[in-house]
Amino acid sequence: MDDYERIKKMYDSGFRCIRYDDTKDGEMCIYFKNFENENSAAMRVSGFEQKMQIKNFINQNSMR
Repeated sequence: MDDYERIKKMYDSGFRCIRYDDTKDGEMCIYFKNFENENSAAMRVSGFEQKMQIKNFINQNSMR
């Protein structure tokens, strides 16, 4: 399973992105929290296309 699919499953189980740090040519660190059960998780993603796909998903599913 790729990182994008893993993040979608995390969102389905209640996790939300609380922050991501993206370096220009390096890895993107993404931090998640499930506010229902207070669990947290983090992951690193590399690859421009995958980082953009994940950023778009997070932005579309964030509360504004």
